[in-house]
Amino acid sequence: MNALKTGIHAKSLVLPSEKVADLEQLIDEFYQSHQPTTPDARSFVDDLIRCEWTLRRLDTAETQMWLYQNDDKFRTPQKYPLGYSASCNSTPFSKLQYRLDATRRARVRALQALEKLKAEAEAAPAPAPPVEPDPPALDPPSLPPSPQTTSPQIGFVPPTPPQVAPGTDKTGMSFRRTLPETRCQSCLSPVSPNPHFPATIPVAESLA
Repeated sequence: MNALKTGIHAKSLVLPSEKVADLEQLIDEFYQSHQPTTPDARSFVDDLIRCEWTLRRLDTAETQMWLYQNDDKFRTPQKYPLGYSASCNSTPFSKLQYRLDATRRARVRALQALEKLKAEAEAAPAPAPPVEPDPPALDPPSLPPSPQTTSPQIGFVPPTPPQVAPGTDKTGMSFRRTLPETRCQSCLSPVSPNPHFPATIPVAESLA
């Protein structure tokens, strides 16, 4: 991931006695060293730059305060000019020291917060790669239905008669009717049939 750009407006932080190029160089050095990739990290890097720029300014101010206290043309030169300036102007130097200490503490807090962000980013698990969905299964090409071949019906075909088991068909059988026996009333003995007259007459002949 590319490093973000600074949110510091260089011209708004530079005094007439300071150089914009110096502040821009300081910004480049801090961003090349920390390379913030999130807005939070960028904010802490900008805080480090402001603290460093303020400390440089306060260092210059302290030097100019010493020069100012010693530059008194209406007094005789002192044997110990620095001691005289510090003892006579303790309040301004105390206030300056307070600003220096507060700025250094702010720089330490910004650096600790930035290191904590880096440690959390390194400990965080890497995001899982996106899972691509499986391509849809391709159905096999369906074959066109084969046309049913039907034999054309030519004329009238008589149905086949059902097969009948032998011995059960009574159409070819000739039923015979048995004539009753004739008894003589005198002797009540059966009369012997006439040998020329059959005892049984075929059904076909009797009906004829």
